[in-house]
Amino acid sequence: MKTNVAIIAGPVGCPARPISTPLVKFGAHTASFTSQALGAEWCCFYFLDADGQPFGFQVHRTPWALRESYVTHYMARSDPLHPAHLVTQNLRFVSMFDPRLSCALESRRNFSNFLSTFGTRDAAEMIFRVGGRAVAGMSLLWVGRAGSRADRKLGESVQCYIEFNLAAHYGPLLSDIFAEAGGGLALTDRELEIVQLVCQGSSNAQIAQRLAIRVSTVKTHLLHVFEKLGVRTRAALVSRCLLVNAASP
Repeated sequence: MKTNVAIIAGPVGCPARPISTPLVKFGAHTASFTSQALGAEWCCFYFLDADGQPFGFQVHRTPWALRESYVTHYMARSDPLHPAHLVTQNLRFVSMFDPRLSCALESRRNFSNFLSTFGTRDAAEMIFRVGGRAVAGMSLLWVGRAGSRADRKLGESVQCYIEFNLAAHYGPLLSDIFAEAGGGLALTDRELEIVQLVCQGSSNAQIAQRLAIRVSTVKTHLLHVFEKLGVRTRAALVSRCLLVNAASP
């Protein structure tokens, strides 16, 4: 039975979803803390669905006009810092000017020009994982001051601290949000974790180490996944998952 639940609406075009009140408070406090720790004027914490799409936004000082303009023009993954892209690249903290960010130069330039109309000098994104699954993220914006940029070393330290607390204190509450995460593939939570790691290029041994299970257990789960999805190879599995994500609204 769900108790103490808030319905959090995102910007225009983003559906409202039920989120437990402790998680709502965690997101709001985390956004405020991170903004101060990294010197970012604007900040937004959010949760991620199975396709890497953000929802449940907890905004800290970010102008309404920027949020609505972003949803209108960049929400459909044309943002080079969109969490779906970062999850695919296995990045956890990345700024607009980070050389690790894999995107077209034109895409980066267009998005940077879009943000500059609101006085933004730099932007960064954090991705938080629990149990191998990307469950939440945070957008950070530095505004106005000369030299105001994302500090990668400090950002990665803060990201690890937040992720640890999210997993340690709120892991069980996240299960309600992602109860339907495997609906498109009919997979269990453990199978989803393994599939995600396979899609990231992890071997059976690496998956076993990451999830603290035996290699034989990983193989058994993969056999079940192959049977459910009607595939025979890891490459076919990855292709199948990409097709499901591409078909998701």
